[in-house]
Amino acid sequence: MNSAKIYGVDDGVIVNSMKKVFEEEIDEIKQELDALYKKYNVRNVGELQLFLETNPSEEVKMDFEKVVELENELERISSYLREVNLKTI
Repeated sequence: MNSAKIYGVDDGVIVNSMKKVFEEEIDEIKQELDALYKKYNVRNVGELQLFLETNPSEEVKMDFEKVVELENELERISSYLREVNLKTI
């Protein structure tokens, strides 16, 4: 008979792991955004939208959509990190 052992895990370990994962994901998203912004020499999604309006191409449109997606993902994960940080106070 295979007897599995269940170990208790401290909530602090779980919270720290969650924070680490969220922080790493945020860093990765920021790096992707920075690369896309640098590609078009812009600083934010608004400037990229203006660039798209003056330089309409499929590549710029796809990159703009990717930036919008990444910005939304960044906001979502940042909110999760804020929630985790609030629970540790």
